Parts: sequence; structure tokens; C-alpha cells
Amino acid sequence: MIDLSYLKGLSYPDFVGFINQWNVLPGAYTTLSKWIAFSRITEKSHILQFACTTGFQSREISALTGCTGDAFDLSEQAVKMARYNQEKYAPNSKINYFQADGLTLKAEPKYTHVLIGAGFQFFSNPSMAINRTLEFLKDDGFLLTSPFYIEGKIPEALISEFRSVFGITPTTQDYKTVMRYFKGLEIIYEDRNILIPETQEELEHYCTSITNRACQFYNITDEAVRHYIYERLYKIKEMSNKLRPYQRYSVLVLRKRKEIYPDRLIELF
Repeated sequence: MIDLSYLKGLSYPDFVGFINQWNVLPGAYTTLSKWIAFSRITEKSHILQFACTTGFQSREISALTGCTGDAFDLSEQAVKMARYNQEKYAPNSKINYFQADGLTLKAEPKYTHVLIGAGFQFFSNPSMAINRTLEFLKDDGFLLTSPFYIEGKIPEALISEFRSVFGITPTTQDYKTVMRYFKGLEIIYEDRNILIPETQEELEHYCTSITNRACQFYNITDEAVRHYIYERLYKIKEMSNKLRPYQRYSVLVLRKRKEIYPDRLIELF
């Protein structure tokens, strides 16, 4: 039986895992489609997803292309849901999900592509996180990411509010600062995107859908528990919505070649 005290004690990552929020990357399926096309992911590719949460990126790419791969997250609850989602929503995907810490996981350079979305920005040391991803890539391998960056200054009150909801600080870096993390890699593809705030109707529809599915999954009939799940999820989504006027994101396909890395031989236009 699920009670309120249990839910209130969950951290943000564990709450996301518990309710099975898919927690997609910036751009969702549109970004995945660009990654697939411009990094040439096929059934012969072998991918790795860092900080997979409930598995959206790796699961859907594998289902769409037939590729194989691995994916991990620090949250045990999130990994359990990633496996559940694979079985229920994409049984043809070929991804192995496991729990691990990306900063200590043994690196084997056997992957054609490493996926990290915007997740590297939430590590305490983003540069270290990016360098770790590269240790898993084969030569001529691709790093696929979709980092946030900021246009204009986010008010301090909004940053504090975000921190209280997510337990982390949002990205406050501009485009050029973010791109420094990737200075040793070749930019094979890039586009920059704005984020459109969601309407109240859109937020309510999404939160109701996720809450209903979670309550059905756990057989929750207590209205107080249902209400807490909905309200906490709505607060998460509303907080993200408030940041959208300041946020942008870039879809990146980056290549590491040993003959070039970490130098830059191509001009930036």
C-alpha cells in the first residue's frame, strides 16, 4: 500500500521513477529523429545512454532503428520503470537497463553512439561527465546531446524556486559557455531551438494522464495519494514552464576521431 509519507520522502529522480514519468529530453521525438538521421543510427549500431531515467531515449531509438545497446541510471526505481516501459511499450527494442553511477562505471570503448540528452548539465561537474561519455565511444563514434542554454538572465527568485522543486540548480549558462564543453569534438549537425510554454489545458491533460496511469499501476484508490501525485507532478511541469521564456536548446551530433580530437580543424560559422 502506498502512503503519503512514502511519496513525500522521495527525491525528484525517485518520484519521477515511481510515477513513471518518461522525462523526455528537449525536443522529444523530434530530437530523436534528428539524432537518428544525422548520426546514421542503424540496426548495426550499438548505443549507450547515460542517466537514462525511465528509458525514453534509448528505448525509442532502438525500437525505431533496430539498434542494440545499454542504458543506466543511478536511481533503482527509474531503472525498474525503464525495464517495464520497454516490455510494455517497445518490446522490439534491444536495450539492457541497469543501475550504475556514470562517474565510476568501468569504461569500455565499444559503443558507436553515446546518448546524454541534457543530462550532463545536472552533474556536479559537467566537464567530467562529458569526458566520461567519450571514454565509452569507439573511434569515429558519436556523442548525441541536446543541451539547454540561456538567453537573458533568469531571476534569482525563479532559480531558488526551481531548486526547491528539483533539488538541483537549472542551467544558467549562455550558448558559448555550454558549447565549450564540446570544444574537442567535430560538430556534424547542430540546430538551435526555442521552447514554447505549455498552456494550462496542456499541463492538466498531461498530469492527469500520468497520474491516472500511476494510480492504475499501483492500484491506488486513496484520493489523498492521487491528489499528491497530481499536484507534485503539476508543480514540476509548471516550474519547467516558467523557465521556458529564458531557455533555448541545441540538438547536437558530435563526432570523436582520434586523428583530430581534441583539436579543432574546422572553422565555426
